Amino acid sequence: MVSETGLSQESGAMASDNITFRRGTDIQEFYRNYNLFVTGGTGFIGKILIEKLLRSCPAINKIYVIIRTKRSKSPEERKEELIKCSVFDVLKATNPDFHQKLVMVPGDCSLPKIGLSPSDYEMLTQQVNIIFHLAATVKFDEKINIAVPMNIGGTKEIIDLGRACVNLKSLVYLSTAYSNCNRKDIEECFYDPPLEDDEVINFLASVNESVMETLKPKIIGMWPNTYTFTKAIAESIIRKTASDLPVAIVRPSQVSTTLKEPVCGWIDNVYGPNGAAVGLFAGLVRTGISHAETKLNIIPVDMVANCIIAAAFGATTR
Repeated sequence: MVSETGLSQESGAMASDNITFRRGTDIQEFYRNYNLFVTGGTGFIGKILIEKLLRSCPAINKIYVIIRTKRSKSPEERKEELIKCSVFDVLKATNPDFHQKLVMVPGDCSLPKIGLSPSDYEMLTQQVNIIFHLAATVKFDEKINIAVPMNIGGTKEIIDLGRACVNLKSLVYLSTAYSNCNRKDIEECFYDPPLEDDEVINFLASVNESVMETLKPKIIGMWPNTYTFTKAIAESIIRKTASDLPVAIVRPSQVSTTLKEPVCGWIDNVYGPNGAAVGLFAGLVRTGISHAETKLNIIPVDMVANCIIAAAFGATTR
């Protein structure tokens, strides 16, 4: 039976080594017995992605999730925090032991080798088949010396990790529809970035903060903020350095609450357009200016997760 998201329930039976199991869709079978690595897994989109993977692709082996270390909490305590989130309630009802497939790995995507210990890095290169790189600082007004190491440097490190993986099947990078917002029309292709010189990019991450704030308007140019600026550069880095890898880029627009899965209307914070909606529905915002012919660039987060899951499959099968 096909669900409304396009990922069907497993159907059909196969026998292997005297063990009978249910065969799923092509996408479900693609994920069977694979190990996944997710950055940004504790974020809004990351939670929905992990939940959807475990609920719709139950034959996945392990999902490794990178987490920043906190002195007061161990990786297992961080894991407990994650699985207590209400977004996993539907999954818990059908598979109470789903958390056994989650493995928390301490690290930091803004650091060399994404902040992993040598043993964890080696373990991932031997175990991981699919990488989902969702981690980023999404603050529009983020300081350049913070946005560059995270959004650009982190992408470089993930590409290096992917290349080191002995059995990599695909790598999915989560970008944004606004990475090339300086253009009127945006197609599914690469565009020239605002900067390409590695030395200049490294300089941006290390220059004095007060000096950078003065220079920032001239540096980011036609890009409206450091978020879109760094995302555009990260896409270019993928084009230049990862053409030999099975890579897919997903560019969602403004991400909103869930449409249907796992429940309708779920969100864990007031993000983007949802802040305006809350103000409107609460009666705090009484008036506004709108253009009737303008279409809102909003997409439900569960649709984004489905696209990411399918993109990993597509990057391999094309």
